[in-house]
Formats: sequence, C-alpha cells, structure tokens
Amino acid sequence: MKVSYEFSEEQAEAIVTLQLYRLTNTDIVTLENEEAELRERITMLKAIIGDERTMYNVMKRELREVKKKFATPRLTELQAEAETIEIDVASLIVEEDTFVSVTKGGYIKRTSPRSYNASTVEEIGKRDDDELIFVAQAKTTQHLLIFTNLGNVIYRPIHELTDIRWKDIGEHLSQTITNFATDEYVLYAEIVDDFGSQTYFAATKLGQIKRFERKEFTPWRTYKSKSVKYAKLKNADDSVVTISPIALDDVMIVTHNGYALHFNIEEVPVVGAKAAGVKAINLKDDDFVASAFVANTDSFFILTQRGSLKRMATELIPATSRANRGLQVLRELKSKPHRVFMAGPVHASNDVQNLDLFTISTVDSDDVETLEVHSNKGAVYQAILEDLNLSERTSNGSFISDKISDEGVFSARIK
Repeated sequence: MKVSYEFSEEQAEAIVTLQLYRLTNTDIVTLENEEAELRERITMLKAIIGDERTMYNVMKRELREVKKKFATPRLTELQAEAETIEIDVASLIVEEDTFVSVTKGGYIKRTSPRSYNASTVEEIGKRDDDELIFVAQAKTTQHLLIFTNLGNVIYRPIHELTDIRWKDIGEHLSQTITNFATDEYVLYAEIVDDFGSQTYFAATKLGQIKRFERKEFTPWRTYKSKSVKYAKLKNADDSVVTISPIALDDVMIVTHNGYALHFNIEEVPVVGAKAAGVKAINLKDDDFVASAFVANTDSFFILTQRGSLKRMATELIPATSRANRGLQVLRELKSKPHRVFMAGPVHASNDVQNLDLFTISTVDSDDVETLEVHSNKGAVYQAILEDLNLSERTSNGSFISDKISDEGVFSARIK
C-alpha cells in the first residue's frame, strides 16, 4: 500500500486498522478536501522555491498584510545617503593629573598625585634588582612611548595605564605585550602630546645607526598586545645601545675597546622604522659599541670595567665623518687592559635641568650629575662628574675606589 499509493507509514497503518463501518460519507468528503488543500499548498510551495518572481510576489503580499494589520506611522526617516557621525574618542577622556613611572625591567604604572606626594621617589615599589629610569607628571590625555633594547617600541595612552599606588609594583609589560622577550628591557621612555615631527636616533651594538620620526608610531591596531619595530638588528647578539630624540646635533660613538668617533647626525639619513640604518663606526672584529650619545656638551666621561673614571674635552675628538675607525681614548695595557663600560656627556650644573633622557624629575639649577657605580661584590660608589679634572685623550683615568679594580663594575647609572 505504501508503494502503490505513496502512503506514509502512519497513513498505511491507519487504513489497515480502520473499521469500514465507521467510514461514513462525511469522513470521505473531509479527507478529500484535506487532500485537495494539501496538494494546493504543495504546488504553491514548489512554485515559491522554484520561481524567484513568485517568491517576491508572496513576500510583497505578506508585507502588505503586515502593513495593514500594524498600521503604525514610521518614526524614522529613510534617506538616500546616510550621514556618518564620527566621534572623537579623545574628547571622551576626562583630563586628570597623574604621575607615570617606567622601570628598566619593564614595570609601568600611573599614580595619583596624592599617592606620589605622600612618598619620596626612592620609595617606589619595584624589584630589588630593578631600576627606575623614568618618572614624570602627565595628563591622562597624553601618550606614553617606551623603547626597548631589542628595537621594539610600545605605545600606551596614559588613561589606559593601571592606577597603582606609588609604593606598589606596577604592571609588567609582558602581561599585555605578547612579544615581549625574557631578555628585553626598557632603554628610554617619554610622554608625548601628539605624533608630530620629532626625530630620534638609535645606535646598535654592532655599529649601525639610523634616524627615524615619531609619526612612524601613530597608534597601530594591535598596540594593546604587540610592540612594533623601530630598529632592525643584525642578529641575536645585536641590541640597541642608545635611543634618543635629536635635532641637528653631533653624535659621539664610543666602543668597548676604547675608540671614539664624532660626527654630525645629518650624515645619517632619516629612514623608516623597520630599516636597518647605516654604518656608524668601523669596528674591529673583537669590538662593539659601548655607548652612543648626543655630543652637545664641552666634555664627556668614560667609565671602564675595572672602575676607572675620566672626563675629557669633547674637542679632543674632532668631528669627522661616520663609518671611520675613530680615535683611541684609552691607553692599551698588556696586563688587565681597560675596556669601556659606559660613556656619556657631562652637563654643567646650569644645564642639568634641561635633560630629558632618563631624567628622574625636574631638578634645580644647583643640582649636579652623579655617577653611581655598583661593583660585582655589591659595593656602591659615587662620583660627581662635573668635579672631575679634564684628562688627556689616551689617559685611562683614575680608579673611583682602591677596591673597585679587584671587584669590577657590575652596573652604573646617572643620578
């Protein structure tokens, strides 16, 4: 029966069990009418599925019925061209005063003026082996740029920084930046109002140098989770030695083996953030760049790995062209030779307040630069750079302590 009449299982079962005496004429008519309705509905549905015009006509008819049934006037206006409304997100940020701090190890935070003023700078919450390299007053409408030793730059709007008490440790960059490496640390940080025409220079350990512009770091789409490149490194042994804003100043390059080269930054082209740059100095096979800095002062200092310190006149290294070998600034010794651990400019007392590289806070004109040296045995030594006598170009300087030569230098920083 299912095969002959195309009945379903349920229909065939109903017919087999049907008691014929109950099948009245009324039942037959009802069933015939139901069959006719179903066949008509099947025909209509097939037409809707198979013919696009029929489908559209049905849709129009049903929509007219809806319109007739729900005859409420339209509240919105249909326009041929919709006007795009753009909202400036920056205008929604509440401008507040705050203090922003960054440590060398990569901990960042913003702190309320109340919490900051209730403590001293030295009371900042940080790890014992970490170092505070940047703290400044800022507005929540400003921006923070962080440059690392592996040639990466990290962007953070100030208002997005976590508000943390001054005595508590901040948020580590690796908590949000997925490509922050274990051997990566912060070299330089600054607060900016916009991404205008400021130019920077960066020098690498293997002797490359480049200039690039801040506009390269206009906030990118994935800034919350990824850093972008500002310097291309040669290999895994390479790293950025210095990153600093610069105008049309001179640059001094000092190598580990004691060579210094002085040239104008205009010899370095302005290139894109991902470019490798050009050769800064002609290095020997066993040499590398120890320091690079803006040479706009009358003198600079050199600290060796044995703890010897000297100050020499900038004019003793005449300005020349980049990619040269440079002049020796240390006398070579056969036994325990000196090697450059750190070098940098010496600012006069009345110039210290104009510093912006690693400046902890605004200082008075009577403050002086102090070099703080930590030995491998944990001893701490300090020297006021401006008080050092000027030395000859090839002098090895004087030891800052009788014991430092045997202990060796572990770290050093300008206070």
